Amino acid sequence: MLRAHKTKSTLAAQGLRFGIAAACYNPELADALVENCVKTLCAAGARARDIRVLRVPGSFEISAAAAWLAKSRRYDCIIGLGVILKGQTSHAHHIADSVAHGLTQISYLTGVPTVFGVVTANTLQQARVRCLSTRYNRGREAAETAVAMARLWKSQ
Repeated sequence: MLRAHKTKSTLAAQGLRFGIAAACYNPELADALVENCVKTLCAAGARARDIRVLRVPGSFEISAAAAWLAKSRRYDCIIGLGVILKGQTSHAHHIADSVAHGLTQISYLTGVPTVFGVVTANTLQQARVRCLSTRYNRGREAAETAVAMARLWKSQ
């Protein structure tokens, strides 16, 4: 039986390469997600040169960038980062669903694990808590998940 677990080892990401497809929309929050993700990967032992950040205009474009990164076969895991805030219409729901489905399909089709690090929040305050705080930081959590998934794939 396969067992995935988060590791706190400072060398857990050593020798691994990560691709990050990150939206620019909502820059204060999106930039914080990227910063915390990269910081966590480096703290886990990844070298900065083994992390590729590809910025795209909005969250809808994350899947296309993630597919490009995965198809390159240069990365052990792909992380999608962005912020989607609920508005008065169902637009945010459709975008979030599309990105989640797209990242899942990329993993199935390429064999490269993907991580959904897109914050989907009802309010700006909820998004701030998930992007800017240390307790619930989704950038950090996405990086930790990516390390665990990359290690799991490498162990098989």
